[in-house]
Amino acid sequence: MNSRRNFLKMLLGLSALYLPWTFWPGKINEAFHSAVKRPPVSLITPLPELPQGLINEEVLYRSAMEDIIALTAPDMQGRQAGTVGENNASSYLAKQMSTLGLKPMGDQGESFTHVFTIPPVTKKVINGRLTFTAGNLGSLRTPSANLLGALMGKAQDQVILVSAHYDHLGVNEGKVYPGANDNASGVSCVLEVIRHLLRDGKVPQKTLVFAFWSAEEMGFVGSQSFVQSPTFPLGQIQAMLNIDTVGNGMVGNFALWSESENNLAYQTLNAAAAQAGASALHTPFGGHNSDQVSFAQVGIPAATLMARDWLNQNHTPEDTPGQIKPEQLQLASDIVYRAVQRLAF
Repeated sequence: MNSRRNFLKMLLGLSALYLPWTFWPGKINEAFHSAVKRPPVSLITPLPELPQGLINEEVLYRSAMEDIIALTAPDMQGRQAGTVGENNASSYLAKQMSTLGLKPMGDQGESFTHVFTIPPVTKKVINGRLTFTAGNLGSLRTPSANLLGALMGKAQDQVILVSAHYDHLGVNEGKVYPGANDNASGVSCVLEVIRHLLRDGKVPQKTLVFAFWSAEEMGFVGSQSFVQSPTFPLGQIQAMLNIDTVGNGMVGNFALWSESENNLAYQTLNAAAAQAGASALHTPFGGHNSDQVSFAQVGIPAATLMARDWLNQNHTPEDTPGQIKPEQLQLASDIVYRAVQRLAF
């Protein structure tokens, strides 16, 4: 009896020691990385992916505003590239892409993630807007990741690329920069287009690749890294449609950034906007730019759709979901959907 009693005491003692380390490492890891604001390489490991075609009905009918609210939640910490906030956002997007049944188009075609590294940056407030400037390029670089998934078409070597950057500015002097319009609005627009296409149930003639770039705010680092090290041949991309800051301003009043008005991406978005009863005209860059520039530099027709009033509250803590106009967001999604119909179906 004493032997049994002693054995039980030993077993309970070992359980008391073992069980906390069974259930709590994730919490400890999360708390540690939240404190240091730096993600380990393991944080860019993709979530398990569902087989293509197995679509979650709840995700299929999710709204664009729900995406914006999720991407600007406190745990996103402003989504600065190279931080825990970026990892939380990428995890959210990987889950959406997986449950929507997209084919992974990241590294080696085995995951949604396309991994790259970013240099350190310094933050400056210029004319009321927070901006990044390059720091010490010789310092240790931080891991970051783009996400890419495809809706396969009948022609798998002909690709229409639809994209938006998901990173923002993070936290500065204790203030969170939520980035609702810049660029949770563009991300939500892309997700809404995917959902719309899946609800249609039609197989496109051309393959649609949907990309979410990171480190755009650091100088288009994510999209340039993809162009320099693509996960599928760049020559397959026939047009690149980029969406950035589309949720504010006068409803129906959009702008287009493109190196030329005489390219397929610009002309398609321009025509789609007119078809949707909106305006999207060529607008001077004014010292700004977006991820379409990375593709234009290698000769791919590319254009960015944006709200004409995109600079309002841009790069400030006031860029919250409250300034998003659902009607403008829906119209932007409709424009991109119509453009995709023209190009891929």
